[in-house]
Amino acid sequence: KNYPFLKRDSTAPKLLWVRSFSEIYNPKMALDVLALLKNKGLDASLCMVGPEKDGSLQACKQLARNKNLPVRFTGMLSKEAWISLSTTYDIFINTTNFDNTPVSVIEAMALGLPVVSTNVGGIPFLLEHDKNALLVPPNNSELFAQAIVELVANAEKACFIAKNARDTVELFDWQKVKHSWNTLLKQ
Repeated sequence: KNYPFLKRDSTAPKLLWVRSFSEIYNPKMALDVLALLKNKGLDASLCMVGPEKDGSLQACKQLARNKNLPVRFTGMLSKEAWISLSTTYDIFINTTNFDNTPVSVIEAMALGLPVVSTNVGGIPFLLEHDKNALLVPPNNSELFAQAIVELVANAEKACFIAKNARDTVELFDWQKVKHSWNTLLKQ
């Protein structure tokens, strides 16, 4: 209920990335993907939200300047601020090399953003390729960009994925989960 679902009738390559700027989350890949999309002639842009952890934010800012990429760096935002910001973007990207069950991906799913993610760690237990997200191998910017192009070219598929993603995360609502916990704890 805290994450209003926004149905998008069309999908533009307006990308949102929300993580800590840390090498394990591979933020540079997001910039590489953006550069590939621009080279394919798409009017793509990227917003990167998150705090600095290991120097990756500054490295990404420098890379964006060097490649003249349309990237907005917001730094860390409150939950409410990034949820509000999400309404101006069409695709959520998760470029990580290591992860379990990223909350930012779950939140993006709830908000109606179709997700493109690397297929690492616990992510395949959360996301199913072609059902509630598009999954690509880690460190493969070309396949990642192709997945975004696929969503942009097929608004119906993007809507299908976004709706399925919302249905998936609705199962994580406390009003549903608490019954499972109660059953488990009584065993």
